[in-house]
Amino acid sequence: MIIDFRTRPPFKGFITEGNFFPRPMEDCFDNPMDVPAIYLGSKGTDIESARVGDFDLYMKELSDSKIDLQVVHGRMVREGMARVNNDDVCQLSVLYPDKFISFPAVDPADPLGAVKEIQRCYDKYKIKGIALEPGWAYPSMTVNDPSLYPIYDKCRELGLIVSFTLSALAGEDLRCCHPLDLQLMAKRYNDLTITVSHGCWPYVAEFLAVSMTCNNIYFYPDFFLNTRMPMTDDFIVAINSYMKYRTMFASSYPVRGLSESLNRFKSLPFDDDVWQYVLYKNAARILKLDIK
Repeated sequence: MIIDFRTRPPFKGFITEGNFFPRPMEDCFDNPMDVPAIYLGSKGTDIESARVGDFDLYMKELSDSKIDLQVVHGRMVREGMARVNNDDVCQLSVLYPDKFISFPAVDPADPLGAVKEIQRCYDKYKIKGIALEPGWAYPSMTVNDPSLYPIYDKCRELGLIVSFTLSALAGEDLRCCHPLDLQLMAKRYNDLTITVSHGCWPYVAEFLAVSMTCNNIYFYPDFFLNTRMPMTDDFIVAINSYMKYRTMFASSYPVRGLSESLNRFKSLPFDDDVWQYVLYKNAARILKLDIK
């Protein structure tokens, strides 16, 4: 069993509203110096669905990858950026319940509207979590901004996972992804399950220190681990130690292809007893799936 904790497939609003597709690849740039870091190495047969924005091709790539289940993350950020209708996000889990679990997104800049949207999605789709990107709100904010507390209160009430995207790629102000704010929020809501995409990169040491003291923080470094970005070794040491039970695999599609992400992840030097946890057991536990 393999669970991918973060993907954004080329489906409905992800194509028409999201600005995710068609996605530029490394070979779209004539000058290698012009290739953004996030696009380096993004080419090959396992990511053609992202190049053209084709869902049928994506489903074939998913089948070929041997990934069994994926968590689909929505996006609701400032105007002018990728925003996806939550009904499109959640419909994936309705149409393909054995393949997708949907985390609709809410706008951090509209906390009261977010609370209503969380309740609506919970009532209609029985969601298991939500996606938040405070760094891309307008204005940018940190995860410990008091205006976000009603969102966390609603998630705690409903037993939902709160999934953050925190890194240098998740906002215009690097201060918005600093782990100190995550620590303050996680301690205030110590009975809330929190997951963090990107692992607050580049604040890797600080994030791992915060995670050591906050057992409700789970993470999936995805792109920053799978492609061996700087500080990958620090992630690996922690995953082989106290983060063994709180790390999940994530492909970060369409940043990288599904098979490439999984193969790169499997090439990392994890201890033998770690694999079962990072590939499925940790994700299954917090998603409350009946998988042993």
